[in-house]
Amino acid sequence: MAINAYYHVTAAGAGAKDGSDWDNAFDEPAFETHLEGALVAGDVHFVMDGAYTSDSTIDFSGTPGTATSPIVIIGVKSGTTNVGANVVYADWSRAPADRPAWDFQGFYLFTGLFVIVRNIDFTGTGARVIWLGGNSLLENSKVVNTSAVAGNDCIANQASEVRYINNEINSNSGYGILTFTAHVLFNYIYDCDQATYGALDLNSGSNSIAFNIFDTCAQGIDSESRDFDLVLNNTFYETDVGVDETDGDTWSCINNIMEGNNSDGFKWTTQTDSNFFWKNHGDDVRCNDMWDLVDTTTVFQDYEVSTGDPVFDVPGADFALQNTSPNLDNGMSIILGVG
Repeated sequence: MAINAYYHVTAAGAGAKDGSDWDNAFDEPAFETHLEGALVAGDVHFVMDGAYTSDSTIDFSGTPGTATSPIVIIGVKSGTTNVGANVVYADWSRAPADRPAWDFQGFYLFTGLFVIVRNIDFTGTGARVIWLGGNSLLENSKVVNTSAVAGNDCIANQASEVRYINNEINSNSGYGILTFTAHVLFNYIYDCDQATYGALDLNSGSNSIAFNIFDTCAQGIDSESRDFDLVLNNTFYETDVGVDETDGDTWSCINNIMEGNNSDGFKWTTQTDSNFFWKNHGDDVRCNDMWDLVDTTTVFQDYEVSTGDPVFDVPGADFALQNTSPNLDNGMSIILGVG
């Protein structure tokens, strides 16, 4: 990766507040001024653990990074003393207790193309908390929208090829993620329970949705009739509908666990493979609703469909499978390639 410059940010700022090192770190207002005025492709920003509050939308959507020189924002641990190129992976705030907390209140972070954001907890109450440009990455972060206004989302991406990896996402009132072709991997998306919205809304096709947990959401995935999506190795737990694809477009749904979904596991009529169903539609006996209100005990559209308790370690809290789980070492063998 080609670096233009390194910058440093702390909650209080220091010295000249030009971001050049920790002794002259940006505070939040100076950081915002830099992002909206002096930002250059290849700029890398280290944000130290602490509490940050933005009193306006931060909009650098007109300043893109590039594939070889992305714009980077990385949370680092409190007390980090390494500077610039000497900041190492061990300095990163990978653990939730070490991550900076950035409160956007009624505003949001609006990025350009090719932006990488890692290791930061975001909260907000606006129409969204983060709006990412295409070819961007959000990783190991937490995004919460506490708004009571229907339709206020956690995250949206305005263009394609965005990657969401290993994040926690929670929206009181809107979608967790509103996507235009994205790769959504290893996320915990929970309590997105406003009545007409769900955890993940797909606004264009060719999404990869794999190894996520959708926990207690109005819908897990709302596809809006998009083609060529891969839904692989996800857990849908106590959503209303796990996957809503009523138009039966060209999808691959493989090796997913559907437990306790109130209306349907899969609400569609397209073939699926090697999925696991337990206590959907509030019916403990039939384990019904593999797809579109059809009882899996009488109609098997699914190849190698299974029913039975998946035996989570602590359902609703820890979705690791216990040693007695029938899901262990089962399902279809598949290699996931995400470009």
